[in-house]
Amino acid sequence: MSIYLPLHVQNAIAFAQHVLFVITTILNAIALFCLLKQTPPYQAGIRKYLIFIQISLIAVDVFIDLLTSPIALFPALGGYCVGILCQAGLSPKTVIGLICVMLTNIAVAILFCVIFKHQTLMLPCSKFKLS
Repeated sequence: MSIYLPLHVQNAIAFAQHVLFVITTILNAIALFCLLKQTPPYQAGIRKYLIFIQISLIAVDVFIDLLTSPIALFPALGGYCVGILCQAGLSPKTVIGLICVMLTNIAVAILFCVIFKHQTLMLPCSKFKLS
């Protein structure tokens, strides 16, 4: 099966990615501002985990939308990237590996947040209390 993607379609996809990046950047900035300035004092314990999640999301947005700019080839299970890192000669395996590491970082941040909330709900005498 051969797939042809005209240049104007590729440019339209890249433009849509940049528009979505601008929108998510604005929303991420608002969320980070609220976390830094509007968090009540009794939420200070979980605040650091939420800030870690938010910063991880911003890093993934910048990496995917600006530095790699992937173009998916549907219905085929494939794609290529046209971003800065790909034009600089970074191999697709390295790009995919970095994306997996960054997404794993978000998963770990969410896990830290869930464990923290779980531990705050545990009674001090519970066998599930870690500390």
